[in-house]
Amino acid sequence: MAMASKVTDFISCPVCLEHFENPKILDCLHSFCEHCLQEVVDKNFRNLPTFLCPECRAPTRLPAGGVCELKSNFFINRLKATVLSKDTSKEDADVEFEDAKSRALKFSKQSEIDHCTKHLTNGLAWYCEECKDLICTSCKKESHIDHDCSSLDVVTAKVKQEIYGELHQLRVKSEQLYPDLNIEKERWIIKKHEASVASQISDAQNRMQRMVNEWSDGCRNELKAMCASAEKQLTAIEDLRAMGKASMESACRFTERLLSTGSKVEVVRLASQCKTRIGDLLSFDAPLPALPVLETDLGTMDVAVKSAMSLISDELHKMRRTGGFQVTLDQAEPREWVDAVSTHPNGDIYVRTLSTDVKKGRVITFGSAEEKKGDFKVDGIVGMTTMPDGNIAVTSWTRKAVVIYTPSWQEIRAFGCIKPGDITVNSKGHIIVICSDQMVRVFSQEGVQLLAFPSKSEAEVQYNSHVSTGQHDEIYVSDPNDDCLRAYSPSGKFMYQYGTEGDGDGQFTDIRQVCCLPNGNIAIADRENHRLHLLTAAGQFKRFLLTHENGLSNPAAVTLTADRHLIVGECDGAIKIY
Repeated sequence: MAMASKVTDFISCPVCLEHFENPKILDCLHSFCEHCLQEVVDKNFRNLPTFLCPECRAPTRLPAGGVCELKSNFFINRLKATVLSKDTSKEDADVEFEDAKSRALKFSKQSEIDHCTKHLTNGLAWYCEECKDLICTSCKKESHIDHDCSSLDVVTAKVKQEIYGELHQLRVKSEQLYPDLNIEKERWIIKKHEASVASQISDAQNRMQRMVNEWSDGCRNELKAMCASAEKQLTAIEDLRAMGKASMESACRFTERLLSTGSKVEVVRLASQCKTRIGDLLSFDAPLPALPVLETDLGTMDVAVKSAMSLISDELHKMRRTGGFQVTLDQAEPREWVDAVSTHPNGDIYVRTLSTDVKKGRVITFGSAEEKKGDFKVDGIVGMTTMPDGNIAVTSWTRKAVVIYTPSWQEIRAFGCIKPGDITVNSKGHIIVICSDQMVRVFSQEGVQLLAFPSKSEAEVQYNSHVSTGQHDEIYVSDPNDDCLRAYSPSGKFMYQYGTEGDGDGQFTDIRQVCCLPNGNIAIADRENHRLHLLTAAGQFKRFLLTHENGLSNPAAVTLTADRHLIVGECDGAIKIY
């Protein structure tokens, strides 16, 4: 019965759920009744050159003559005719899918439509490489005599071999789609955050005796709505992956059926369309959408007693320290200090140090359990970042180069860079380096310079300290000389400047490392004011994440762990995790 259902599904239109009527095949290899497609086009894509597949939303160009000129799916027509030719009793219910396909192939050979349109009694037996067309023997002798023609058997074998190779690649990619996405882990983070915030709410409730019921109900409702929204966002990401995988599986199934059971003419006729679709899917490289970021701003809740809410909000805005460790620094002159912190997807934490002696810089590696794993001296290191493939990119002032290492610090390759400073990488894997000539340079992973900015007509840069990229590959550069953050578009266009010198809101005294959060917000280390700023992606001040009152002292580094805990590195070697 399951196999019978398979047959019925294959010959049924996904739109009307009835047996196909004049099925038309789209670029994505999905098929629909002609009249169903016509309704879709008339309703949603009238007077447009392309329309979207009702099943996978892939675009298909509409022929000049409309839906009727799309390619007909003769293979489905034959399978339908074969299945429906059986008795509609128990035998039809028990029909085996593979048997139905073989009978469809036999049926197709018995009811040949593969004849020359010019010589109606001649079968198509040749393929003209020059005209890209199927022809009969008479055509070959008359109008294609000087053309490079191959027999249908040879062409079919060649096309099948090519498509099978690409089909294998598509199968592999289908299994590896978003390999780094762990849905269960993301759900665990949501639940953990919900439990953590709920616990904070309960603690505050116990401390606040007056009107606590009204306040706590409001807190919990907002918390549930926030986590429900995060779960919905995560489900949408899961659906995106499922849709991509389904499109690939659908293309694989159709192509395999065509190659194994389609006639030679059908294989050749649909070869280009199959290869185009497989090529499109093989090149599918949609970036992983932003994962949910859970940030609870309890101070914005509308509560009955504002004074009580203010006290509770102050308590809950305090970031809870969950761990940390002390890096032992060289106190001999010239002294060493922590300049930046970065992380690896495997959970390792890299602490980069600097000194007035550029040869003294090093990278100290700590595991996810905060145990020291290694200490690596990099000659003239002034910046480092983790690449999408897990390797490490380092800028060396003495070598005037970007150097790529494995996680075990084996050098892979290097390329030159003028007066390099801090380094980061965007979602495309492009390497971004700030240089002491006040330029920001963007390189391919092979070291080809793709972009350099700013131009002299834009805001003058005094001194670049640290660089980071945003959710949409915006580039953020900190400038301690002017005590400001400058934001640039991915193409290097100046967007805005945030900050002035001072100790008020929106002011810095020695701005340092910048950390872009997955929700687009920006955390910035303000070293001499002993605090972290929180900005929107548009450069609007939100609040201070941490201050001296939270025990923060000379923060120079800020980044996120793989599970989105905030790491703050202080100049004296204290690494604090929140």
